[in-house]
Amino acid sequence: MRSSELAALAGVTVRALRHYHQLGILDEPPRSVNGYREYTVHHLVRILRITRLASLGLPLQGLAEVLDAPGDDSSALLDELDAEVAAQIERLEARRATIAELRRWNAAPDLPSELAPYAALLAASASTREIARFDREQTILLSHLAGPGGAEAITALYARFADPSVVEVSREFTERFAALPPDASDDEISALVEHLVTSFGPLVRDLRLELADLDLSTATTLLTDHADDMLNPAQQRALVLIEQRLSAYADDSG
Repeated sequence: MRSSELAALAGVTVRALRHYHQLGILDEPPRSVNGYREYTVHHLVRILRITRLASLGLPLQGLAEVLDAPGDDSSALLDELDAEVAAQIERLEARRATIAELRRWNAAPDLPSELAPYAALLAASASTREIARFDREQTILLSHLAGPGGAEAITALYARFADPSVVEVSREFTERFAALPPDASDDEISALVEHLVTSFGPLVRDLRLELADLDLSTATTLLTDHADDMLNPAQQRALVLIEQRLSAYADDSG
């Protein structure tokens, strides 16, 4: 039979047959006088075995050894397959739990699930879509760059900023920040900065102490690069001044 006939009988594609040949798990029959390869029922049996084993989770690259083994004792192979399926189930259950947590808070699926309750509240306080995107992407960067060891501290950080009393003040600030025009005056920027320092100074001072053990030098650089790319010149100037004023506030407060 020709390759197209064999593929149809086996329920695979001709392209799959070629792939099996390339991997060395299906031998290529010689061409007949008419130039076509003529397959036999033995090739069909081999392909059926290949597809069956692949359906159980065995990778194609490692099938040659299994296909050519005597098959007297398959207990070790079945144990290996069972362990792999159990691990897959565990990963899928963890994924479902993550999805459920994100759904519970209607949080963006690209956010870490542990930050979902807080990120959702902060997103709701954003006055524009652009600011919401900026906040979300900054959250993604920070949570990744803090590393596994910093996850707990970053979660605590967002929990503090998601406090209802803080969210209300944050909403007012983000509205003013989002409305800051590119050509805003120094007085307008200074007023916004002072408003934030007055509102959040004590909180930032406490957070600096809590996060003191984290190395966020790389995160700070990349977060600044991200902000420079997404914010207008006045907003960028405001962030620089905010960082300077908050650092001074924390140092003066001991």
